[in-house]
Amino acid sequence: MVRKYYKGMQKIIYISIVFICLLSCKTSQELFNKKNISTTEYKESFHITDDEPKPKAGVKYYWFKSRKIQATQSDYAGELLDGLYTKYYYSNELAEKGNFNKGKKIGIWKSWYKNGQLATTENWNSGILNGKCVFYDSIGNVISKGKYTSGKRSGKWVFVQKGDTIDYSKKVRKEKDTLQSGFFARLFKKKAKDSVAPQQKKSGFFKRLFSKKDKNRATSKKTKNNKTKVKGNTKKGAKKTKQKKTPNDKPNFFQRLFGKKEKDNT
Repeated sequence: MVRKYYKGMQKIIYISIVFICLLSCKTSQELFNKKNISTTEYKESFHITDDEPKPKAGVKYYWFKSRKIQATQSDYAGELLDGLYTKYYYSNELAEKGNFNKGKKIGIWKSWYKNGQLATTENWNSGILNGKCVFYDSIGNVISKGKYTSGKRSGKWVFVQKGDTIDYSKKVRKEKDTLQSGFFARLFKKKAKDSVAPQQKKSGFFKRLFSKKDKNRATSKKTKNNKTKVKGNTKKGAKKTKQKKTPNDKPNFFQRLFGKKEKDNT
């Protein structure tokens, strides 16, 4: 009985030692993965993970590199943030708080102004905005509120300060209807063009061919007529000039001879 008792105690001791070792390793790993950074405005505290999941399209990832937190869409290039995240102003007022899961925001995220007034309340689902969101001003009045579905605004959004309400579900439907009508309109227009195009192309080709020949003939005739007119005009002008010059300008041989005799007789 005593031996059995001692053996049972030894097992319990071994199990407890193993458990303590595992727990200490986990805590040491958590301490190693915990990061604290500070800028001129904020102090941030968070954890990172060694996991490297395959990035998904449309998901916003937050990762840590070179003592800075980076945020990119659909990809990452550093150690992903994981677990609780807190951001404080230098006055020790809470600025932002939420949870990460392998670089993706999850659950409810909140942010505050320096005076301690709540600024935003957002719902995240695996790195995508999904659910109710409310935005406040620095004195606690609601600026706008509504709902996100898969990262896009959906349903009715109320913009209190502007006094406006937009129904994004109707807006999306209208855009879809216009896109569909435009598609069918383009489709039927394309068919009509395809049916008419061959005839127009053939008639246009022959018309252009014959019209070109007619134009060439007309231009050649015009040039010939112009040439003949010019030649005719030049010949007529030359004849006229000759006729004008012979009687008026210089007397002929007989006129000079008889003119000379008449002078001698006198």
